[in-house]
Amino acid sequence: MTVTRLYRLNTAIWTLDSSAATQLQDPGTPYPGWCPCYLLEHPDGLVLFDTGVSHEMAADPSAYGPNGAPHMEAFVDSLDCTAGKSPVDHLDALGYEPSDVDFVVCSHLHTDHAGNLDAFPDATVVVQKAELRYAFWPDGPQRLFYLEGDFHHLRQLGTDVVATTGEYDVFGDGSIVAVPTPGHTPGHQSLVVDLESGPIILAADAANSRAGYENEQVASFVWSLEASVDSLTDLRTRARHLDADVIIHHDPDDQRRLPDPPDALE
Repeated sequence: MTVTRLYRLNTAIWTLDSSAATQLQDPGTPYPGWCPCYLLEHPDGLVLFDTGVSHEMAADPSAYGPNGAPHMEAFVDSLDCTAGKSPVDHLDALGYEPSDVDFVVCSHLHTDHAGNLDAFPDATVVVQKAELRYAFWPDGPQRLFYLEGDFHHLRQLGTDVVATTGEYDVFGDGSIVAVPTPGHTPGHQSLVVDLESGPIILAADAANSRAGYENEQVASFVWSLEASVDSLTDLRTRARHLDADVIIHHDPDDQRRLPDPPDALE
């Protein structure tokens, strides 16, 4: 079987310096990175890939989560939530409830990808084991981007979490396959989606811009530069073998190639 529809659901635009998004390139130039998530309709269920930015966090970082995230006060001024909607609001506009989502696949647990995770308590959460472990005890600059308010509930006994290692075939039919692409974080993963129109790879943050993907210039704050470059090589090889289109998660031009909901790729 194939995925019948892929919706791009933008949650916000977060503007960074270009030199942060694409390693040391164009310092001083703003880079308006989109913060989408993706809804995949499959005959056997609904899958969300990532859950975007939490508007609750953006409104009051200091009160977000069990211990707050006051350091985010310095970042949210560059976050435009009016440019998107929460995934729950997107789903409502498409006629779905949060309980309709069967799986949430997490590319990684940075706050621009894992906000709103707790809005889907009935879903099975698929995350790389290395990512889950690191998220609670990050180091260096990575500590800025992991917020307990996004994912602390994953420790609760009632939460259905698949802490995977290696590739994970969501429905067992090759239509939605999470593939490890570490480097941006220890447990980063991308998603290979088989649509009727052809395969597509949702690269997530394997690169933060199209130029970064093509020229091996990843985000300046990656966990491992070497692993990031290796993952980009693997992604480009996979895309070539599959003849797949690759979508870079934060790249405005790549995101504009996808239709706005309620339209979708089919």
